[in-house]
Amino acid sequence: MSAADDLPIRFGPDGLVPVAVQDAKSGAVLMLAFMNREALEATRATGEAHYWSRSRNALWHKGATSGHVQHVEELRVNCELNSLLLRVRQRGAACHTGYPTCYYRRLEADGSLTPVAERVFDPADVYGEATAPSPADDVVAAARLLFGAYAYLLGNDLSRESSTSRRLRSADQSTLARVADELAELAGVLDGSHRHAGLHEDVVLEGSQVVYWLVVASLGHGLGWDDLRLDTALAAPPARSSGVAASSLRDLAAEWREADANAIPRDLPHRTACAVAVAAAATGVPPLDILAHDLEELRRRTYLAPYFDLADAAEAARA
Repeated sequence: MSAADDLPIRFGPDGLVPVAVQDAKSGAVLMLAFMNREALEATRATGEAHYWSRSRNALWHKGATSGHVQHVEELRVNCELNSLLLRVRQRGAACHTGYPTCYYRRLEADGSLTPVAERVFDPADVYGEATAPSPADDVVAAARLLFGAYAYLLGNDLSRESSTSRRLRSADQSTLARVADELAELAGVLDGSHRHAGLHEDVVLEGSQVVYWLVVASLGHGLGWDDLRLDTALAAPPARSSGVAASSLRDLAAEWREADANAIPRDLPHRTACAVAVAAAATGVPPLDILAHDLEELRRRTYLAPYFDLADAAEAARA
């Protein structure tokens, strides 16, 4: 009989008990995991958190690979003896994605996710090839690359070569109207009233037009990356029907038409990007296709070669 067998803990039928993990100093909730008797015994014996990995079906010493171990300050048991609260001193970050807590995103009213914490480390630096990029990672990278290209056109006066650079410097009420127009056209694609070619091609075309004018309107009126957050908007769209998605697009079009260019609601750009992602998901179009369409066009612009050269070099250095 192990020492854990003598403890007043009610393990479930699968031999596991859920464990909430809390930072002992800040009180922040770091993660949720599971322990079996072996993990609980190892935790008590070493003073460092051990869990049972259900995906690997193996004992897991938290931080064994990353060095981000959890030193246990206190172990509490709930009223029914069927869950644990581990209060720890966290070294580094708790989440394998590099964030200090696994609960680093807020669920918004429209179903999108907004990061509310800053990354502490790059998973690629810590885990190497063990964490292969996911489709969501590709969307994040593409979104940052796309936004950066337009920010470059704003920060460098290329008005003679680029109509976008001119628009960014002379953004007015008309740019807001263009966002509204493109939203309405994307809604038309979804309900069949506005078509050029096939459904996939039209969603990509009109979706990329919304993103283009959305970024121009945002940057041109003093809003930045943190207001737009294309990455979180496009990486994990909630499931909606085409009809619901089209209705949402038209509602947003009305908001853009009524918005004051001198006081654009700060949440409007992000909600709009989320609506584009929902429209793509509702029609089976990967949001990455929308970003890739614009990036392909931008890479053809010779005046943007310095930007993409730097971006590509930085990506190669990380690889």
